[in-house]
Amino acid sequence: MHSPTNLLSVLRCYNVATHYCLKCLLGIALITICSSAYSSDNATHPLMLLYRAALEYDANFTASGFEQEARYERLALARAKLLPGVKLKANLAYNAQVVEYDDAPPFFQSGHHNFNSNAIGIQIAQPLYRKDRFEAYRQGKVEARQSNTLLAIAKQQLILDVGSNYFNVLLAQDREMLVNAEKSANKKLLTQAKRGFEVGSASITDVYEAQARFDLSVSEQIDAKKHLNIARRALATLTGIKSDWIRSAHQNSRLQTPSSTMSYWVELASINNLNIHLAEQATEIAKHEIGRTWGVALPKVDLVFSYDRTSASGSNFDTGIDTSNRRIMIEANVPIYAGGAVRARLKQRRAEYSRAQHQLTATRRDTIFKVEEAYLSHESGAHRIKALRQALFSSQTSLTSIQRGFELGLRTGIDLLDSQRQLYAAKLALAEAQYNRLFDYLRLAALSGQLDVDNIRHIDSVLN
Repeated sequence: MHSPTNLLSVLRCYNVATHYCLKCLLGIALITICSSAYSSDNATHPLMLLYRAALEYDANFTASGFEQEARYERLALARAKLLPGVKLKANLAYNAQVVEYDDAPPFFQSGHHNFNSNAIGIQIAQPLYRKDRFEAYRQGKVEARQSNTLLAIAKQQLILDVGSNYFNVLLAQDREMLVNAEKSANKKLLTQAKRGFEVGSASITDVYEAQARFDLSVSEQIDAKKHLNIARRALATLTGIKSDWIRSAHQNSRLQTPSSTMSYWVELASINNLNIHLAEQATEIAKHEIGRTWGVALPKVDLVFSYDRTSASGSNFDTGIDTSNRRIMIEANVPIYAGGAVRARLKQRRAEYSRAQHQLTATRRDTIFKVEEAYLSHESGAHRIKALRQALFSSQTSLTSIQRGFELGLRTGIDLLDSQRQLYAAKLALAEAQYNRLFDYLRLAALSGQLDVDNIRHIDSVLN
């Protein structure tokens, strides 16, 4: 018989074990819920997940971030040349002098003089007028803005690259799925043809035709698998994660764009396009470069304060000496002639400024053309999708009719396979047109300077 103390100990152990078991079960449940939520988020927002992964993994984008930091420091370097410069100098020396006087008074004695000396000094110089440095500072401000523009361009390009590779994976998956379905249909027909030949209801020609169709579908399956692997590897190279979890998607809602007029997009791009901003900043930098070059030939004025103190244990007169000197002065340097170098550099800088102006004009024209091209592609894509949906409906209707004719013996198996192949081709063309239109939407947003994570969310909401 157990004592009350033993029973109490057993109950305590049981309670502790139950408590820890409940904790473990709760932890497992939380992990399962979080994993399910994460998987659900991956399934509903795949493009956003891939973009965030690319932000951290893509080496080119990371390099753009460091380039932005390096360019931004040019402003600090230019500002430093406008601030006071401080120099501290000091020396400690042993002096051995040999002095010989000719026709000097008696107290000027020739001979050897050995002594120690030390000196310390400080100099502070504040630029008052340095046109080249002031222009460099203004140029540094523009370069700082330019660094931000370059980083924004890199971010937009990353979104386009992720979107393009994502759509390539989706299209490759759709193609593989349709090729596999076509192969299964060809295999089924080949089996039926062989059975028909065995019982005498089909000719050997039917078997050969079915075999040829099946062999062709096998080669197409290999090619589709290759394209899918390449597309997945390209996406993994950009994002650092495998894309096996990506499932085929279909458009479940209408793609929304701010306006359907070309002039709207052209005007928006003329104001906000990042490449135009970059060209404008390059033109402004070239203009300041002319000012810097001209400033080299102008006078330079500095306010200088200096303090020097020297101490020596001996001198020519065999006595120690201590001296100090304080100076406040305005120092001017005026270049006179540099062999024509300034004039040549000015001509060079003016030519570079003219080149930057023409490049800006070319960038604006090229941007307008690209906007018009993307807009026309986007709008024609909508009409093409509508036509392909009608073609898909017609192909499905035709396949249903041919299937009935095949069951009644009025159509051959080859007719059935041709109809199925036409249906698969229509499905693939429709999927490709939808993905192309989504990418044209991203291109329009990028050309107008509006591409950001909101566009990614919209794409994820459009695709299910």
